[in-house]
Amino acid sequence: MTTSTAPAATSSPTSVARFPLGALLLLSLGVFVTVTAESLPAGLMPEMAADLGVDPLRIGLLVSVWAVVVIATSLPLTRATRRIDRRIVVASSLAVFALANVATALAPTYEIAFATRVVAAVAHGVFWAIVIVYASSLLTRAQLGKGLALVTGGGTAATVLGLPAATALAQVTSWRVSFAAMGIGMLLLAAVVLRRLPRSIVAAVPAGERAPLRHDRSIPALVALGVSGLLIGLAQFLSFVYIRPYLAGPAGVPDAWASVLLLVFGAAGIAGVAVAGALADRFPRSALTATLVLYASAFAGLAVFPGRIAVVVVALALWGAATGAVFPLIQTALMRAASDRLRDLASAAIIVLFNIGIAAGSWAGGQLSAAFGPAANPALSGAAVLLAAALAAVGAALTSRRSRRTASGCRAPGIHSSNARRA
Repeated sequence: MTTSTAPAATSSPTSVARFPLGALLLLSLGVFVTVTAESLPAGLMPEMAADLGVDPLRIGLLVSVWAVVVIATSLPLTRATRRIDRRIVVASSLAVFALANVATALAPTYEIAFATRVVAAVAHGVFWAIVIVYASSLLTRAQLGKGLALVTGGGTAATVLGLPAATALAQVTSWRVSFAAMGIGMLLLAAVVLRRLPRSIVAAVPAGERAPLRHDRSIPALVALGVSGLLIGLAQFLSFVYIRPYLAGPAGVPDAWASVLLLVFGAAGIAGVAVAGALADRFPRSALTATLVLYASAFAGLAVFPGRIAVVVVALALWGAATGAVFPLIQTALMRAASDRLRDLASAAIIVLFNIGIAAGSWAGGQLSAAFGPAANPALSGAAVLLAAALAAVGAALTSRRSRRTASGCRAPGIHSSNARRA
């Protein structure tokens, strides 16, 4: 069904221009708690393995199965819920996620914990597919980059602050307390989202204005950006999963300093998120491509000069900043590129493609490191990111061409006039 994401109520010009800070902070908090909960088994692996009586590698499966479930369920569930008020979908997915985390905290066996993680992963996939489109529906075109950077910044904060805090709580109490606390927090957040955030409905476009999906001019740009996202996920996890062996081996960094360098990486990621919003709005065509070139330069420094500690530190900081910036930038590029009827599916698809990249990169990184040593990983990551940059440039050019056609009166098929003011 061809659709339009027109707002539920007509807003005055003044209210349209107002930046919806409160709503975006709530959505960012949702991203923060879900990403923290996603990563918890990795941070609590020894405690969970001892309590549930299994090998730590089986706890690692709780992270691996997450990506598989997200890949399998995000697109069909996004299609199934696309006619429901997005505020309700966001709140419901948070509530299901919350209950699944509480169930994990109460799980008496590994098998039950595994099942609860599958349920949480389903809810997480729906939440991530919807939250970007929902946030976009609250923003004008000029606000899109800044707004999406604020929302997705919750994921970076989860890595730098959320997971360490949840791990510390588990160490002074138990892993079950961490899961229960995350679940209770999410449940409260779901109630606030349902009560405080505005409606966002998907209205059907009149039959006379519909066109076959194959005629939608946004598809080529979305394909280019989607493959770029897959390559970014592959490159990131090809190297990041094996960063400790790289630091200990080719870089010669003592273990005591490795955690400091990773803290630099995380702090640079937060800075990257802050910069991404301004870049996306001021340079909509070139921001993503330029960031990916910087990304590739960081990987090149790590691959070519592993023995020079100054280069390694600078490269890690650049890598962290690019990591923080790239996800809001590619989400912004997608929302600018997609026609109304493809926004939901484009948002879900980039999550699926990114998770495919994560799974492929994590596996390939182990094979590459074993065969050629850890310094080979950033070399391949750099090549993958350069290809991603080329595809991002193609996607930006195609989006710009479609925008010019729309501005000249040739509206792309599937875009309903009631939502023309949105990016």
